[in-house]
Amino acid sequence: MMSGALRLSDDGYVRLTLAALRTIKLTHLISELDPDTRPSPCRASGASAASIVGFTEWVSHTTPALSLGWDWRIATIAGQVRYEREGEVRSNAMLINVRGRDLGETASGVLLCIAVDRLEWKQVVDDYISNRYARHLSTLTVTESRTSL
Repeated sequence: MMSGALRLSDDGYVRLTLAALRTIKLTHLISELDPDTRPSPCRASGASAASIVGFTEWVSHTTPALSLGWDWRIATIAGQVRYEREGEVRSNAMLINVRGRDLGETASGVLLCIAVDRLEWKQVVDDYISNRYARHLSTLTVTESRTSL
């Protein structure tokens, strides 16, 4: 399916096959940290759970544009830090079969999650988040010396 064959349906979905989705390049639009998260209570004495979570949005340069967004978290496992997708992918895409019939929200959602998990998004989001928030840290100034603390 050529991007020119994409059509915006009356219900707001852009319908396309999984094969067509695989041919469309997605570009990073934005990523943000989510400050409204509440850490889950930790039962261990003297410990607290800390999470870094956020969301990202990716778009196509097709007409109409496809939009895929998802939540992520930074996981630390065995000393390794990595980004992981959390939950469902939010999108205006509805996947269809070769006969043009909707696969439905559930099947489309599963296939969109698989597509996102195959997308090279983790390093792009890490670079974006690191650059965006490093700028804020660089504006901090320390006015007291360590000896006065």
